[in-house]
Amino acid sequence: MNIPFYISNNGVIFCIIFGMVLLTSFIMNLLSKNLYTLHVFVRKFSILDLQFPATALELATYIRGIFLLPKELSSKSLRALKAQLYVDFLFMPFAYGTIFLLCILLSHKMNYVGNYIFTVLAWLQIIPLLCDMTENMYLLRKIRPDVTPSTPRIHKMYQLIVKIKWTIATIGVIFCVSALCYFWLTGNFSNSTLRYFIIVFVMILIVAALTKATANISKTDLDKYQNIGN
Repeated sequence: MNIPFYISNNGVIFCIIFGMVLLTSFIMNLLSKNLYTLHVFVRKFSILDLQFPATALELATYIRGIFLLPKELSSKSLRALKAQLYVDFLFMPFAYGTIFLLCILLSHKMNYVGNYIFTVLAWLQIIPLLCDMTENMYLLRKIRPDVTPSTPRIHKMYQLIVKIKWTIATIGVIFCVSALCYFWLTGNFSNSTLRYFIIVFVMILIVAALTKATANISKTDLDKYQNIGN
């Protein structure tokens, strides 16, 4: 399955796209520091808590709990949650685009079977992209004070969409990383790719350093809010 696909300076394009993945993920990480809700007690939560709630009621409880917080904390959390979901719309094409481009580049180094597998994996990334967009739109519609639990059928569909997204994207990443490790261990790579590896490694180090440096930004003392639910 040899689908023609050529990008001039593809290593540069990959570094740019991957850099945007790191940048948008860093922004979302900053926003996640302001996600609070009243769920039994005042606590932090993450977008993963909304992606993998045990029940439809738990998802509604997380969102409803945001509106039950004191006004300043509630406003901060709502702004952060909506902003994170909107930034995620920017993150999606770069994240799945990175997997797509890497799969295509690796497919060109494979024989017939490998070429077919990685080409299919590349184009399959359209599915998690659409699933991710659907998931975010669903959550944005849920963010309101009178939110009610979805019906069991709707909640199961939501859970299925999230699982499909993570499964396909994760398989793509695992296959790509495994193939890259194989080519590097066997020495079957172009020397010119070394500079792109260094660029990617440096970008990761920079974002990791920025993440550590901003670890305590917007840190809120929750002890004074713990009597709200009593």
